[in-house]
Amino acid sequence: VRLWPLYNYGDGTNETASRLIYAQHRKSVFYVGQLEAPQYVVSCDGAVHVWDPFTGKTLRTVDPSDSRVPLTAVAVMPAPHTSITMASSDSTLRFVDCRKPGLQHEFRLGGGLNPGLVRSLAVSPSGRSVVAGFSSGFMVLLDTRTGLVLRGWPAHEGDILQIKAVEGSVLISSSSDHSLTVWKELEQKPTHHYKSASDPIHTFDLYGSEVVTGTVANKIGVCSLLEPPSQATTKLSSENFRGTLTSLALLPTKRHLLLGSDNGIIRLLA
Repeated sequence: VRLWPLYNYGDGTNETASRLIYAQHRKSVFYVGQLEAPQYVVSCDGAVHVWDPFTGKTLRTVDPSDSRVPLTAVAVMPAPHTSITMASSDSTLRFVDCRKPGLQHEFRLGGGLNPGLVRSLAVSPSGRSVVAGFSSGFMVLLDTRTGLVLRGWPAHEGDILQIKAVEGSVLISSSSDHSLTVWKELEQKPTHHYKSASDPIHTFDLYGSEVVTGTVANKIGVCSLLEPPSQATTKLSSENFRGTLTSLALLPTKRHLLLGSDNGIIRLLA
């Protein structure tokens, strides 16, 4: 895992070395996040590592309780919480507090169903609920305080690729069925539904009332959450971006777009 300072050099040609390299993972890393309250980095390669972003020192590692039941998704709780939530292949959701040893909570998500593997987790801004998206397209909403399943529903016809939970009890999910859907937590029907014509939306982020989306065809889309819904798409030029788009993030303060590609290069676009 590498950490970079974010500076805009203007012409887009400047390459910057990473400030810190965390080299304690043994396998491919599939999740990186930050616990805001203690300012720790959380990363996962099958085992969860909690580490200091200023020194690179490992503070804690959490291995799966059973090597035959691997972790499939991870999320961090918002401040002031200091917990990490982890989903395993047996549809169990476990919570650990980075300040305390052992497990904090353990909840079952399947409920007698067989919805497949948990592909994505998202925690509400308040930390009161977490939503899990499964490989079958099923989604489950759970109350983090009681462990009760508030809702489970067939949200998509394919793998859930990404979920985000935002203010106002709103959930946004994308799937391999090429759709991006906006839900209210406890309402049955979606409030917005978008369809990507050519490729699934495998990565997206939010800016105000807009969703910025990305596909493996290097297409960036903007979907409005206002009425009436609208959608616009543009393709990244090979001059600005090389490789295949794997992830994106919006930096809201300066409205910059951070793009990651399969060749390991991260590009900051103004």
